[in-house]
Amino acid sequence: MSLKEKLQAAKDQMAQLPSEVLNTFSASLQALVDSQLSAKALKANDKAPLAVLKDADGQAVDLRQLLEKGPLVLVFYRGLWCPFCNQALSAYQQMVADLASSGATLVAVSAQTTEFSRKTRDALGLQYLVLSDADNQLARQYGIVFKLEDELEEIYHSLGADLKQFNGCDSLTLPLASAFVIAQDGVIREAFVNVDYSQRVEPEALIAAVSRA
Repeated sequence: MSLKEKLQAAKDQMAQLPSEVLNTFSASLQALVDSQLSAKALKANDKAPLAVLKDADGQAVDLRQLLEKGPLVLVFYRGLWCPFCNQALSAYQQMVADLASSGATLVAVSAQTTEFSRKTRDALGLQYLVLSDADNQLARQYGIVFKLEDELEEIYHSLGADLKQFNGCDSLTLPLASAFVIAQDGVIREAFVNVDYSQRVEPEALIAAVSRA
């Protein structure tokens, strides 16, 4: 199955939730679309913000040093609690070898604590870097952060996802599902930003973008 097909299967499964929950999700997504946040995100030819983040084992990782080795594929995801993120992160595992042959490095970034970054890595069997961006500080520089409505936070909590616990803070912010291909000169070559969290860029598109970086 392609990533698109797996995401659709996750969407079909989510459709079994109560109608009032689905209506709240739909209204929230529409509000995000209306905000035009994706239009404000960094784009191709913009300078890429880089930072030092902690990996799943609590070790510091300097994105600038990774860039010295080759292009960087920077993927922002919401968290282990998001089934669409899990499908995407698992699919991207399959392209690690292809990226390595191009000298590129893949990293996945979320606002989760290192504990939950580690749980994400282990649960999905990821062999690439899973980094923690406390309070979405780096994601904010990419212009992809939004505040989650209190009503949605309550729904997620009722479904077993305590976002404040996952992220280790009271700030209810999340990044848009995004991926940035950054060349060694520190410039974004391609940006894939989607307001709809149930849609993600296909691995093949990222591999192709790296070949052009």
